[in-house]
Amino acid sequence: MKSDLSCKKAVCAALSVLFLGVMGITQLKAQEVFPVGSFYYQINEDGVSATIMSHIDGPSATGEISIPTSISYNGKNYAVTRIGKNAFISCSGLTGLLTIPNSVTYLGENAFLGCSGLTELDLGDSVDTISSAAFYGCKGLTGSLTIPSSVKVMETAAFYGCTGFTGSLTIGNGLERIEKAAFYRCSGFSSLDLGDAVTSIATSAFWGCKGFTGSLTIPNSVSSIAPNAFNNCSGFTGTLTLGNALESIGGMAFYQCSGFTEVISLATVPPVFSFEDVFAGFNCTKVTVPCGCVDAYENSDWHGYFTTIIDDCTSVQELDENMATIYPNPTCGTIQIEAENIEAVSIYNMLGEKLFETSASGNNINFDFSPYEAGAYFVKIQTKKGVLTKRAVVKGK
Repeated sequence: MKSDLSCKKAVCAALSVLFLGVMGITQLKAQEVFPVGSFYYQINEDGVSATIMSHIDGPSATGEISIPTSISYNGKNYAVTRIGKNAFISCSGLTGLLTIPNSVTYLGENAFLGCSGLTELDLGDSVDTISSAAFYGCKGLTGSLTIPSSVKVMETAAFYGCTGFTGSLTIGNGLERIEKAAFYRCSGFSSLDLGDAVTSIATSAFWGCKGFTGSLTIPNSVSSIAPNAFNNCSGFTGTLTLGNALESIGGMAFYQCSGFTEVISLATVPPVFSFEDVFAGFNCTKVTVPCGCVDAYENSDWHGYFTTIIDDCTSVQELDENMATIYPNPTCGTIQIEAENIEAVSIYNMLGEKLFETSASGNNINFDFSPYEAGAYFVKIQTKKGVLTKRAVVKGK
């Protein structure tokens, strides 16, 4: 009996050693760097895909490059899904068109930093992450650039100093945040389309992009614009339209954007300015605001930049009446807020200061105004279809 038990223990021990040995081999293969064609690769942890680690010739690489969709190694095929950190850093001798195939989903940090000889860029349809400084200093890239809708993350300084672009810049509908200095000094772009998913524009994102012309629309999805976001974008020549969800604008965000001929703010509550000189250097001194919002803008920092503030009442009232209701109005106590699929409700005073905010679910919500002083307030209602704002009047007690 003891002999059988000892035998079983020995077998288990042997199997454990064998198992650990196999695991060790698997991990070793996952870390192994090997050459195929013009590049060095590494097998990814999933065991079925690979990352390009570098060019065979390192920084001395020259000529055009072709990123494959798959490779064969030791009798097995691997999809090429990632371009690793520093993979082609300082490969200034690379030239021509760079096409990222649809198999690639990730571009690592500094992946093509300093590849100033590349002339065209096609990002494909599957990239979801463009890491920090991925194309930093790629000054030779020309033509237009489209960030595909597959891109969900584009990190700091991704296209910093790419001055050669001469066409349009289109941000796809998958990207929610444009990070710091993403397109810093990309002075050649001629037009900008921010897409419909962007929620925030970080510090210096488009600083010095002097080539932008025509109009600029900040989509309704954007809630914040950080300092210096569009600083020195002096080429715009049309209308600056600020979306209805915008809540804050950082200092010098539009500094020296002297070419705009018209400004339209769709936010019923005046976006708050953080720091100074948000619109310094503007030649345009008139802003159009939503119906009934002139007083709010005149009593805010906006009045320091725009001497003429007018409202547009052509369609807002009809939209509000159809989409949201608050009653009783005027009130000296609780109001009922009704709209389809309410997600959040915020209360602002006439200076644009947020006094209250809450999430919600359903088609109605109550709010008690009794603790507030008599006067006018804005009730901002976030629904699944968008943002609606109603004006509420609180009567004296």
